[in-house]
Amino acid sequence: MYGIGFWLYKHAKLHPNRVAVITPEKTYTYGELNREVNRVACALTALGLKEGDRIGVLCMNYPQFLCLLFGAGKLGIVEVSLNYRLTPPEIAYQMNDSNVRVLFVGSEQASYIAPLKEQTKVEKIFVLEGDAPSGCGTYADLIQNQSDAEPGELIPWDKGLLTVYTSGTTGKPKGAVLTHANQFWNAMNDIIPLRLTADDTVLTILPLVHVGGVGLFTLPTLLLGGKVVMPRKFDPDESLRLIEKEKATVVMGVPAIWQMIIASSSFKTADLSSVRYFYNGGDRCPLEVVKAFRDRGCTFGGGYGLTETSPTAFMLEPEDFVRGTENLGFIGKPAFFNDARYVSLDGKDVPAGEVGEIWLRGGNVFNGYLNRPDANAEVFTDGWFHTGDLAMHDEKGFTFVVGRSKEMFKSGGLNVYPAEIEAVLSKHPAIREVCVIGVPDPKWSEVGKAIVALKPGTTATPEELVAFCDGQLARYKTPRSVVFVDVLPRNTLGKINRGELKQKYSG
Repeated sequence: MYGIGFWLYKHAKLHPNRVAVITPEKTYTYGELNREVNRVACALTALGLKEGDRIGVLCMNYPQFLCLLFGAGKLGIVEVSLNYRLTPPEIAYQMNDSNVRVLFVGSEQASYIAPLKEQTKVEKIFVLEGDAPSGCGTYADLIQNQSDAEPGELIPWDKGLLTVYTSGTTGKPKGAVLTHANQFWNAMNDIIPLRLTADDTVLTILPLVHVGGVGLFTLPTLLLGGKVVMPRKFDPDESLRLIEKEKATVVMGVPAIWQMIIASSSFKTADLSSVRYFYNGGDRCPLEVVKAFRDRGCTFGGGYGLTETSPTAFMLEPEDFVRGTENLGFIGKPAFFNDARYVSLDGKDVPAGEVGEIWLRGGNVFNGYLNRPDANAEVFTDGWFHTGDLAMHDEKGFTFVVGRSKEMFKSGGLNVYPAEIEAVLSKHPAIREVCVIGVPDPKWSEVGKAIVALKPGTTATPEELVAFCDGQLARYKTPRSVVFVDVLPRNTLGKINRGELKQKYSG
């Protein structure tokens, strides 16, 4: 089997005039996209890059990101996705760790160029639009006189395609190496349950520098020959406008995105009739978000995945959307080409109704972290990847994430899962969002502390929120204290940053 470059090559042969990607800068047909990708491949070869080398891409959702991904992919060169929300020293660490030889930078990140030159061994830097600073080149000049012919033999699908760094809150981030095959099987895990076809128009509003932006559902759509609509960055009003204008049929997001969309003044009046599915991933979705979309007559589902699983691992199918989204933490059932186990601390499978760590195996699961044999040994057992996420499944196979294994704390020797407490507190009419952490206690070892952001115009007291848990949670699970904040901190993926909260409020 061949890498993702074959997908464009074949679509360009079969239907070169079909629209592939719509961006603010340009609309690409499959023929045009493949020709630019080939020019990129020839340009990378002219720079002296070869199979196994790595290029870095630091930008918002530029069309050039996809051209570089496919162009590098046709040569077996690996694209390192660099998160533009990080600081230059953080990006420099990832570039040095992955040995990025050539860097491509969006205009919004031009200020990063000077410090990255100083802090890394990068050989060449190219800007994706506008004039190049001293010592840099432009993407346009790089590919201008290159051939648009196919660059050579097709790359087999077991070669590296992407290196994406995890967003862990402890220790240095690790580079997950994803192959062409990983992205093919990820696409299959999306296409089968959602019945995606070449007639679908997918709105990509997740950042491409995260694996979710690439895998949900940009590459699956391009594999099928469908249409991808891709604004440079997410804006709720612009997203609603594009849904109407382009008749988007599938829209993927994370809870923070959905909350901004339903808060938009355009949400109640926008024409959303073209959308077959709104789909959630990335973090536990508040049930009030699901209700807001359903109240508008929209179909809303969700799944689960990680950087290391390319990312799709669990999915809800349309006929299960209502049943599967009844409880917080819903993620559906294991995806078609993905096996899952729920494993106790002693390595035994747990039955339905009990909490276990999710272990995964499948073609979508990565082979390991770059330069980290120690970490790889920790997260794999007999081919099963340990996700670190804790979940319960019911007799019908529906799965609900209850938190990270590192989030769990023990109170009086009993396991406490913050997500269970958060699910209860989230039902309080004044609470907008909540995070529960374990804090030291002289009697019980640890007890829960709830960090709460209230809805605008509402009030609540700590005593009121603690009392709200009576009859819904066992006493040892009920938080002993409550802290109010304006907003909860989030990491670069939009997930609540529990590490920051623990550091600030554990005293």
